[in-house]
Parts: sequence; C-alpha cells; structure tokens
Amino acid sequence: MSEQLPLSIQDVVAGYVPGMPILRGVSVELRANEIVTVLGPNGAGKSTMIKAIVGLVPIQSGKVFLQGKDITGRKTHLLVREGLAYVPQTGNVFVRLSVQENLELGGFAAEKLPPDRLDQIFTLFPDLARFRKLAAGKLSGGQRQMVAVGRALMAGPQVLMLDEPSAGLSPKMTEILFAKLIEIRSQGIGILMVEQNAKAALAISDRGYVLAEGQQRFAGAASDLLTSPEVGALYLGAHTRLAS
Repeated sequence: MSEQLPLSIQDVVAGYVPGMPILRGVSVELRANEIVTVLGPNGAGKSTMIKAIVGLVPIQSGKVFLQGKDITGRKTHLLVREGLAYVPQTGNVFVRLSVQENLELGGFAAEKLPPDRLDQIFTLFPDLARFRKLAAGKLSGGQRQMVAVGRALMAGPQVLMLDEPSAGLSPKMTEILFAKLIEIRSQGIGILMVEQNAKAALAISDRGYVLAEGQQRFAGAASDLLTSPEVGALYLGAHTRLAS
C-alpha cells in the first residue's frame, strides 16, 4: 500500500499537451532504504516521469504518493518541505555563487535546519569542502553534480530523485558519484533515479524498472534486469545481457 512507501507512482498518465500523453499508465514504487533506477531508451518517458512527480509536467490521470500523502500535481517548491528532493539533469547549480552559497540555498526550504547540516555535506563530499569558496561554475562536471546533490540533501529529504546523474561524466567520476549514492542510501534516504547508463546504475540499485514508449516493460530486482536478454536487447539491439 502507498501508506507504507516513501514514494509511490500509480498508473500515471502525463504529458505536455492535453490528450497527447508521453507516459501512459506508469506505476513505480520506492521502498524504504533502497535505490531504484528507471531505465529505457531515448524517448521512453523517463525524464517526463520524474518531472511529473515533482510537478513540472502535468499529470492527466493517476496518483503520486509521498509517505502515503497524495502529492499529485503539487508545486515543486512545496514538495521540498514534504521531504522530496529533486536534482535535474542540467542547470542544477548556480554557477556564479560559491559552493557554500549553493549548498546554503538548499537549506532555505527546511523549516528547521540542524546546525551541523553543512558540515555533514562537506563530510560526504570532501572535495566540496576544499572548494567551498570557489564559484560553482569553475568546478568540473562531476564536482558540480556533487554540489547539486549536496544542495538537495541540505533540507533533509526522505526521498532523493535524480534525472540522469551520470550524464556527461567520465566513467571514473560516475563510479565516485554512484558510490556516494550508496552512502546516502545508508543514511536512510530512498533514491529514485532515471539513467541511460544502465549497467552502472543497476550495479548499485536494489530494483529497477524499464520504460519503452511511455509504458512499463520490465520490473524486478536490479540483478535480474542486468542479466535479462530482453532488457539488453532494448539497449544493445541484440539478445544479450547488460552484465558480462
């Protein structure tokens, strides 16, 4: 039941134009203390799904629940106080502000911010502590992504959602970032992300969903999706597994 889940998306139909849905009845569940990855080829509706959850794409039918509370169609800025954090794929840092200023902005939405929250973020991301006075625009792509994730964590969310967090990152930086997501999960924060890098994302995930043409095609344990020939075919065009 949705009451027992940090996040539940139920039969959501959504799109930018009324009567022309991109998502067509998608259901996704995020359980406590897990990482769930939503996969799919380009145009599958992954980013539309995550934007619909946070109120950036109109939901035409279906429901979204956060900790059992109906948040369908709620304004994005209101969801932060409800415990939902969102890291968009692009434009996710203020390039002229310092690293510390970016992080502090993330805490404004919190009704009561623990005095050591900034120190907690710097402990999680030591690089950010070293560059705390540097303008975020001068950081590498991977470091900017850490700023974006760190800022999302400042308000103390129960659920963290990320849209293509590895986009544009090197394999090494992707590995570092994904290791940080495992640390974040260990702190009791549920993580839902959409990703193109299926193999790397599933390697750190508990479960996964695969979308195609706006509909759910596969769902299951991440390890099962990694070894599924059908899922591999969606990405590689042949009946092969993502895992070697």
